[in-house]
Amino acid sequence: MFSASFWRHSSCLVGSFALVERRRLSPDAGRERVSPAIDVGQFLPAVSALVLLTVELLYLTFRFDTQVLYASPSVYAQFIGWAPQYLRLVSSMAVVVLLVAGRDLLRSVTHFPPAAAVGWRLRALVAHACLLVVFSTITARLLEGDPESLRHPALSLTVAWLLTGVATLVAWGLVVLPARTWMRAAAGAGWKLGWGALGGVVVWYVGFLSEQLWVSLARYTFAVVAWMLRLIYPTTVSDASRLLIGTPAFKVTIAPACSGYEGVGLVLGFLSIYLWLFRKELRFPAALVLLPLGAFTIWIVNAIRIVALVMIGTAGWKAVASGGFHSQAGWLAFNAVSLGFVGLTMRGGYFQKARTAPVDAGEPDTAAATTAYLGPFAAITATAMLTGAVSAGFDWLYPLRVLAAAAVLWTFRRSYAGLTWSWSWPACAIGVATFVIWLALLPSTASAKDLWPAALSSVPLHWAAPWLAVRAIGYVFVVPIVEELAFRGFLIRRFGGADFDALPLGRFSWPALLLSSLLFGALHGRLWLAGTVAGIAFALAVYRRGALSDAVQAHATTNGLLMVYAIATGRWSVWS
Repeated sequence: MFSASFWRHSSCLVGSFALVERRRLSPDAGRERVSPAIDVGQFLPAVSALVLLTVELLYLTFRFDTQVLYASPSVYAQFIGWAPQYLRLVSSMAVVVLLVAGRDLLRSVTHFPPAAAVGWRLRALVAHACLLVVFSTITARLLEGDPESLRHPALSLTVAWLLTGVATLVAWGLVVLPARTWMRAAAGAGWKLGWGALGGVVVWYVGFLSEQLWVSLARYTFAVVAWMLRLIYPTTVSDASRLLIGTPAFKVTIAPACSGYEGVGLVLGFLSIYLWLFRKELRFPAALVLLPLGAFTIWIVNAIRIVALVMIGTAGWKAVASGGFHSQAGWLAFNAVSLGFVGLTMRGGYFQKARTAPVDAGEPDTAAATTAYLGPFAAITATAMLTGAVSAGFDWLYPLRVLAAAAVLWTFRRSYAGLTWSWSWPACAIGVATFVIWLALLPSTASAKDLWPAALSSVPLHWAAPWLAVRAIGYVFVVPIVEELAFRGFLIRRFGGADFDALPLGRFSWPALLLSSLLFGALHGRLWLAGTVAGIAFALAVYRRGALSDAVQAHATTNGLLMVYAIATGRWSVWS
C-alpha cells in the first residue's frame, strides 16, 4: 500500500507544507471557523453507495472494450465508443462543482433521513440493480454481438443504451440521497452549480486537447536533447522519424510519455493547488506568473534528465540508467522544481504580501508541530527517491528508509505523547475490510515486485533474510505510523485550519475527508482507486473516536494482511 509513486508525488506536497508552516502565523490564525461535529454513522450508507458505484464501474470497464467501435463509420458506434470520455467528463464536472459549491452543497445535505428509515433507499437500490442488469445486457449486445452490429449498431439499441445508462446513474444517486435532498442541495448551491459544471467541461476539454499535443511536444523535446548531446559528444545518433536519440554506445527513444507533458501537468496542478491554499498570503495577479514559469522550467529540466540518462548509459551504467534513474530522476526533478518555486515565494519579495500583523509571543508553535507530523514522511520520501535513483531495478538500500524514518520519529517522540494510543478491535476490523477491498481493486497485471524471488535468491541467505525482515518491519509498522501522521494527523486537519494542531482529530469535515483521501489515492499511482478507498477507511477510523492510533492500527492490519497474502500466494506484486 506504500507504492513508489506514492513516495515520489508526496514529497513535493509535504515539503511545501513544511516550508509554509514554518512561517509564523498571525495572532488570529487559531481562530478559524471549524465545522461542527457530525455523526459519522449517518454517512456510512452514502460511503457504501460510493464503493458500490466504484465496483460497478470497474466491472463495466474490465468486461467491455469500446475501442472496437473506434474504426466504425457509423456515428452511433462512435457515440458509444466515446463512453470513457463521458465518464471523464462527469468526473471533471463533479470535482469542479465540489470545489466551487462544495460548502453550499454540504450545508444542504447535512440532515439525512434517519438510518432506520431505509425504505426509500431500498427501493432505489432495487431499481438501480435492475437498471444495471438491463444496461449491461444492452452493452453486451452492442459490443459482443456479430461484426455487423459492431459496425452499424441500431438506433433503437443506441438510444436504449443511453437512456438506461442515465437512469442507472440517477437511481444510484437516489440510493445516496432522496430526490428532495438533491433538489435542496441544487437550490442551495444556486448559480455556483452551473459555473462549476461549466468549469468541469472546460477542464475536460483542455485535458482532451492536451492528449493531442503529446507527440508534438515529444518532437520539441527531441530537438532540445539532440542539441544538448551534440555539445557534449562528438558523435551522436539521431533519428527524428523514430525520435531515437543517443550515442553509439547507448540510445533511447523519446516516447510521448517522456516528452515532459506529465511533469508539466503535475507542476501546473501542484502550483495551482498551492496558489489556492495560500491565496491570502500571496500577491495576485503577480503570483500567476509562477504557472507558465514552472511549466517551462520542468520541461527544460526533463530534457536535461534525458541527456543525463544517455550520459549514464554511455558511461557503462546501462542497468542504472534503464532502471532506477529512468524511473526516479523525473520525480526528483519534479520535487526540486516545485519545492524551489514554493521556497521562492516563501522568501517574500515580489510574490509575498507584506506582513503587517504583529507576532504574538504566546502563539502556538505550529512550525514545530508541522515538522513533527511531516518530518518522518519527508525523511522516508527523500531517502526512497535517492536510493531508487541509483538502483538497477531492485532497491537493496530499502533499510535506509526505515532508519531515516525511525530517526525522525525518535527525535520528535515527545510531540506524539499527547495523541491517544490504545488498542481497538474495530480499527483492526476496518483494516481487514480495507484489505479485502484492496485485493478486489488490484489490477491483474504483474508488476516489478514479482521479481523479488529472483533478486533475493541471487544473494546469500544471510543478506536476503535481513533485507526481507527489515522490509516487513517497515511495511507493517513504520509505514503506517509515518503515513497516518502525515495524512490523517496533519493533512486532514490542515484543510480545517492553519493552526491544525489545535483542532481535535475527531472533528468531521467532508472537504477534509474527500480531499485528503483523493490525494492519498492519487499518490498511489496506478492503485489510485484502492488508495482513495483506503484513505476514506482510515479517516473513518480516526473519526470514530478521535484517536490517530486507530488509523495506524487499521493501516498496519491492512499492510500485514497484504504481506501475508503475497507470501502465501506468490503474488509479490500485492506487496508494493
